[in-house]
Amino acid sequence: MPSNRAGDDSAAWLAAATGSDPTEVAAELDEGARRRVFVVDELLDAGYRDGELLELVERLTGLDDGQARALIADRERFADQPRERAPLRDQRLAENEILFRRANDEAVRQATKDSLPIEIEVVCECADRDCRQTLSMPLAEYEWLRQNRRRFVVLPGHEAPAVETVVERYDGYVIVEKHPETHRQVEAD
Repeated sequence: MPSNRAGDDSAAWLAAATGSDPTEVAAELDEGARRRVFVVDELLDAGYRDGELLELVERLTGLDDGQARALIADRERFADQPRERAPLRDQRLAENEILFRRANDEAVRQATKDSLPIEIEVVCECADRDCRQTLSMPLAEYEWLRQNRRRFVVLPGHEAPAVETVVERYDGYVIVEKHPETHRQVEAD
């Protein structure tokens, strides 16, 4: 894969300025770029266009107007290409979230076997199968969340508007609810 010279320079500068490992900084910058692409793709899939799309991309990614416009233009080229039918895609994204929910349920069972912690650490239940980031939340909130099988907990910025709606925002995490098309699937788990 060819090197991104501007990105390499940014990573080196940022690593030097913060005293961080340049490899880790470069990896984090790459992860941020991948996340921004994911956000734009999800918004395009959800049908957002024009000014509304631009506003959401700027707000959710932190990009300035010019950067947001360039990323949108780049990703719109792919959005116009034929792709899987939406219901199959929605089912696949829901399945990713279900797998994370199962893992979290087991981790919480283990963590609460001998005691009841106030806070628990769980894996982000977003639709991105490569995400392994964790978040902390009150155990009581987690137990309440599990009363509604349509809801999942994700990190801020990991929402997928094409397949879910944000229903609550907290410091450090967001509660999302799946769209009606996948209710049967997520409730059956």
